Parts: sequence; C-alpha cells; structure tokens
Amino acid sequence: MINFIDVLIVIATIVGLANGYRRGFWLSFAQYLGLLVGVMLGAASARYVLDYLQINNATARPLGAVLVLVIGGSLGSSIGFAVGEPIRRQILRTGIHTSTDSVAGAALSAFAVLVMCWFLGLSFSRGPSPEIAQQIQRSALLRGLDTLAPRPPPFLASVQQVLSGVQFPPVFAGLEPTLPGALPIPTSVDTPGVNHAAQSVVKVSSLGCGGIVTGSGFPVGNGYVVTNAHVVSGTTSHTIQKPDGSTMRATVVFFDPERDVAVLFVPGFTGAGLTFGPAQRGTEGAVIGYPGGLGEKVVPAVVDGAVQAQGRDIYNQNLVTRQIFVLQANVHPGNSGGPLIDMQGRVLGMVFATSASDPNQAYALTDDEITPDIRDAQANPSPKDTSHYECAA
Repeated sequence: MINFIDVLIVIATIVGLANGYRRGFWLSFAQYLGLLVGVMLGAASARYVLDYLQINNATARPLGAVLVLVIGGSLGSSIGFAVGEPIRRQILRTGIHTSTDSVAGAALSAFAVLVMCWFLGLSFSRGPSPEIAQQIQRSALLRGLDTLAPRPPPFLASVQQVLSGVQFPPVFAGLEPTLPGALPIPTSVDTPGVNHAAQSVVKVSSLGCGGIVTGSGFPVGNGYVVTNAHVVSGTTSHTIQKPDGSTMRATVVFFDPERDVAVLFVPGFTGAGLTFGPAQRGTEGAVIGYPGGLGEKVVPAVVDGAVQAQGRDIYNQNLVTRQIFVLQANVHPGNSGGPLIDMQGRVLGMVFATSASDPNQAYALTDDEITPDIRDAQANPSPKDTSHYECAA
C-alpha cells in the first residue's frame, strides 16, 4: 500500500530527473561523486565529533550525526560542481552530444536519488522516531528497493547505527521482514513458576565504555550466568546483583559477539539454574530483567512466532543469521540478557533487542540458539578479557 514515504520518494526522483537533465551527465557525476566522498568523510568523523562535543542524548545524537553528514556532503558537492561545471559548459558551447549528456544525466540523478532514499530509509527505519520508522517499514517502494539492493558494507552499517540512535544491536540487516501477527499480551503473569524464576534473575553490571553498562542475566547452574555479549563487551570488571540486593564478582568465561551471548562464572553462586522449555506461537509468559539498570521488573509477554533473522553481529560488522522469537512485551535497555519465560518458569529464550517501529515488540534468542554456547562455556570455561573488544552497548 502506498504511503506518504512513497510519495516523497516519487517526488524526489522526479526532481532528480529534472535536475540531472538540466546539468547533464558529467556535471551530475562530479557533483554526486563529491557528495559521496563528503558524506563518507562526514560519516567517518561523525562518531568522533559527537563524542568530542559530548552529545550523548538519544535524540540529539542522531540529529547531530545528520548535521555532520549534511556538512560533509555539501562541501563535497560544491567541490564536485566546481570540477564538473566547466565540462558541462564546454558541451553546451560545442553542441556535441548535448542531448545524450542530458539524458544520461537524468538517468544518473534518478539512480542516485533512489540509492540515497534507500540508505536513509534503512537508517531511519530503526529510529529514533517510532512514528517515522513505522511509515518507512510500510513503504512499498522502499521494500522493493531493499529487495534489490545488497546489504550495506560494515562501514555504512555503522553509519546507519549512528543515524538511528538505537542502543540495541540491529536484528535485521535490511528492513524488517513480514513478521508473525501480534497477539494480545496476557493481563497477569502472577504464577508460582514466574515468581520462582524472578528470584533467580540477576542484574549484570560492567565497568567501562565511559561508565557502567547494565543488563540482566539468569543462572544455568554450577555458578554460571548467561547474558548478552553486548552487555560486557569493552568493559573491564563485572558484578552481578541478586534480587535481594547482594552483589558478587563475576568473570566472563565465554563470549560470542555473533550470536550476542556471553557466559559469566560467579564463584560461590550456588543458586540452581533455570530450566529450558519449548515455545510456539501463542505461548504466554514474562520477560524478567532490570530495565534502565534499576530494580527488577516482571512484564507480561507472548510469543508471536519464530523466524530466522539475518542481521549483524554486536559491532554492526559481519552478517549473521540467528533463530529468534518475535514477542509482544514492553522491553527497554537493561532488559538485555534477561530471560523470556513461560508461566511455569521455564526459559524460552533470552531477550536481546527491540523493534524500532513497535514499542511493544521485542526479540529474544531462542533456547536452541543459546544452549550450544552454554554447553561450550560449561565444558571449556576460559576467562575472557572483554576490555580488548569494542564497546557495543
């Protein structure tokens, strides 16, 4: 179905055609080449400029990144115009190939506009505005372009993350695919199984990345606690806090940045591990964690279904495929690493991301996705210095 994003793309393409015809191929080529170089330089420097200016607000940071890219692109386009304009004047003066140059310029400009629309659409489909993200996700033209286009290289994928301002790792490398329909969230999860599981879920705090990174985790027995890799990446020391407020030191003994799984060993942590259970569409339960790094919170959840998601690792670099549950639940940063459980208190998966276009939609790694890492960690525990890795949260 056509929406206003599609209308904007059509208008932008028509304007691009007209301008390209007027400027011709060589002037258009020089300008777009300058624009590309300028945007790439702006993209390479955006994160450092924002860090230097200490712009960390979730809304201001994406806007600041856009401004840096606009400045870089404008400078590059101006330089490109200065180079290409004499060539266009020469073509007009001689009258040779004037029509060919104009038609080629129109085609090049239309193509460049569509590429820019696709890239910007892909970036802002993940935030920071849920309303705009929803419209982008529903755009028929952007979905068509995303089907034809290759996945952006890691460099551009990092730019997209800065523009979107999203704190969770990207679940999908492109636009969100057609996902299972949303089911109603249960009104109450006050069951003995849920209450018992909540007594075992811990807050994970890691020192580094300019402060303290917090997430959630759950025990799997013998002193081992599972959380997300992006919660501990780039940090130097780790602690867990139990629901009663007591804290214990922890050591990362397994780290998988592709699946986004980390396993911690906590000496003296004797709590029994939570058990795992199966899930299917309609399975009701809860997400347990520490949103915002504050107190423990239990929120109702329901599984919409399972999908194979092609996304990127926690550093937004390599393409990875994960088996995930799509669920309806009110999840926030800090819930990362917390369990998705059923009404009997069994772990169905581990929360690791949210949807940018639907505040009540979240994603969890399935039990089949995380149990191989848990087995490897318990069979071959080896302390990992996660400070050598980049910050990801």
